[in-house]
Parts: sequence; structure tokens; C-alpha cells
Amino acid sequence: MAIRSEAQLLFAQGNLSSWLETQRAKAIDRLQGYSPDEVLARPHEQIADEVIREYEVTVPVLHVEGMTASVTEDAVDVSRDFNRLITRPGPHYIDATRITFHVPYEGPREALAYRASSSTTNPPRAVIGDGQITVFRAVAADVLERDRDSAVAALRQEIEKVDKHLAFARGDIQAANEQLRAAVRSAAQRRREKVLADRETEAMLGVPLHRDDQAAKSYRVQPVKRKRLTSSQRQVSEAYVPEPAITNEDFGDIIGDIATVCRSFERLAVTHADLDEERLRDQILAMLGNTYGPASGESFGRRGKSDIYLPWDGGDAIFLAECKWWSGPKRFAEDDLPQLLDRYVVWRDTHAAMVLFIKNKEASVVIEKAIAAIRDHDRFVREDAYIGDVPTFILYKDGDPNREIKLALITSVIHL
Repeated sequence: MAIRSEAQLLFAQGNLSSWLETQRAKAIDRLQGYSPDEVLARPHEQIADEVIREYEVTVPVLHVEGMTASVTEDAVDVSRDFNRLITRPGPHYIDATRITFHVPYEGPREALAYRASSSTTNPPRAVIGDGQITVFRAVAADVLERDRDSAVAALRQEIEKVDKHLAFARGDIQAANEQLRAAVRSAAQRRREKVLADRETEAMLGVPLHRDDQAAKSYRVQPVKRKRLTSSQRQVSEAYVPEPAITNEDFGDIIGDIATVCRSFERLAVTHADLDEERLRDQILAMLGNTYGPASGESFGRRGKSDIYLPWDGGDAIFLAECKWWSGPKRFAEDDLPQLLDRYVVWRDTHAAMVLFIKNKEASVVIEKAIAAIRDHDRFVREDAYIGDVPTFILYKDGDPNREIKLALITSVIHL
């Protein structure tokens, strides 16, 4: 019996490990195809999962239970069969029967073509098709008549050899997929950190940046008579609305303006010492509205209503704050901070402030306790630069260590 020439030697065309390494490299390169704006607008885990789904290699499986067979007429050359007496030179064809098994498989063709880290010296032969392999023998009619069982058994052994080599490939592919997942997630996180660092560098330059509108999908608001905040909007896809953001310079202006109002409370303590948080907040809101445009109080955000809400063009918040009278370190740490950070701040928020009114005469002790409470917060990352005499801090968002928010602690000591 002979194997038809169109059957190819499987698991012998190259190293499977090299092809898997190429897939991993392509996945890492794919991350660079996401624009910086999209990298900032979406969780890096979500982007990583998209890339992993695209480049993760399907584990190959041979579905022997779905195998089908066919029997057709054929002819074979027996000129090299030394058990036959062939006297004339050249090919000598006799009647034969072609027995064929069609075996479905799932996974990449490369898993059948390339050699895994483990292999044998006698790999099987078959024709690789789309979703199935074909294993066949053309058996001389007289041989088939004498021993049909052996002919069929030889074909089944060939299929078993294919399955054995696929098991070797499965081990390599499963290990490579784990490496790919780890590499892509790590690369996605690094890409996000790099983009964040680049944006921080932009903010440090202190001059308007030239940007390609089509590439960056962003714009810079032109100044008007009223102090306006610089905003960029990133249109990522239909699933994501434009995301407003302010620069650190704008944040510094807002904090400085609020601090100025709070200093007036201190100078006019007789007027302000008996006011509740809402009345004091309204004076801050009036200043923000005159300076930056409409600002609102008691605005809904996430799971409650924040005291100060500064929207961009009447839409999403670009700054929010909470006003509180100091009522002790325990209340501040367990109620006041969580109210702002956990109830009002949403995933897209980047800048916020806690405005703390203090009646205690030992105000410096109170301020240190408030700062210590922020440092002890579970999501505290680091202290940031002061804005005048206002301390600022970096914390990360609930559930997303790579999404940071800058928090300012503005204090106003109002005692008689």
C-alpha cells in the first residue's frame, strides 16, 4: 500500500515556539495601535482583554468522534513492490481502493504544520484542509481482499499519531497563551503609565501644544472675557462619550480662588462662624459661577449630591468639592472623606477638593490630623505639590489603581 503524494508530512515545517513568539510580538505591537486618548478613556484591562482575544491561540483539538469515511476506486503503482514479479521497467499500475477518513479539528493550521517542543521521529501524514484533515490509503485490490482489517487499522493508527502530536502542541500553546496574557496586560499597563506621564509633561510645559485634531480627537478652548478652563474632549468610539478634563494649571486656579474666599471667612469670622456648611458653600459657588461659568451645588454624582459641581458646558463635571465643618478625626476619616471619594467621585473624575471649616483654636493640630487621615486612606498613592499653602494628594479610584484623582485639602479657620 502507498500514501498518495498530495499528503504532507505534519508537524515538520518549522518550530511551533517561533510562531507563538511571533503571535505574542504582534499582540504587543497591536497595543500601540490604540490612540493615547483611547488609552486614557478606557480601563487598560479592557484594552488588554481585546488584544488577548484577538491574538490568543485556540488550543487545537481533533474531533475523532465526528470523523467520516469514504471508499473510492483508485490505482496504485506496484513496480517497487518486491513481493511482486514485475519484469518490465517503469510504473506498473493495478486496481486499488482508496480508503479515506475526514477528521474535523479546531485550532490554527500552524498547530498541525509546525513541530512542538516534544515530537517523534516518525510524524504522521495528512492533507490539512479548512477545519478538517484528510488521512487516506490507496490499497491494492488483492491486498485489501486478503487483509482488510490491517488496512483500516493502519489508517486509524495514523489518526492516533496526529492526535498524539497535537497533544504536544496543546502543551506549548497553553503555556504560550499564559505568557501572552501576562505580557499583554503588563504592556497595556505600561502604555497607560507612559501616556499619563506624557500628559503630565504636556501640563508642565506651560504653553499651548500643537496637536493634530484628526489624530488626537481633541481641542483647546479659546479664552474669552470670563476665565475659562482648558478642556480636551476625546471621542473614542460610539460606546464612549467625549470626556472633559482640566489641566493642573486650571486646577491650581480653582483651588487658589476657593482658598481666597475661605480666607475672607477667616477675616470676617463674626459674620461666618455661625453659618452652616450650605451657606458657606453658596458663597464659594457664587465666586466660581462668576469666574468660570455656571457652577451648581447639591448636584447628583454617583451615589449622592456633591456640594460643589463645576461642569463643562453644562455636562460632565470637571471639578467637584465637598464642604465640611471639622467634627473630629474619626468622623473625617470614616464619613467625610468616603462621602466625597466613594459616593460622589466617578471613574472619569480627575480633580476634587475637600473644603474643611475649622472652629478649633488649635487649628494646626486639626489640619495635621486631616492630612494624616488622607495619608492613611486605603487608596492614598502619594503627596503632590502644594498649591500656595494648600496641600494636594494623589489617590486612585475605587477598583482601578491606574485611574488617579488629585485631591486638594482647603482649610478655613473660623473661630471667634
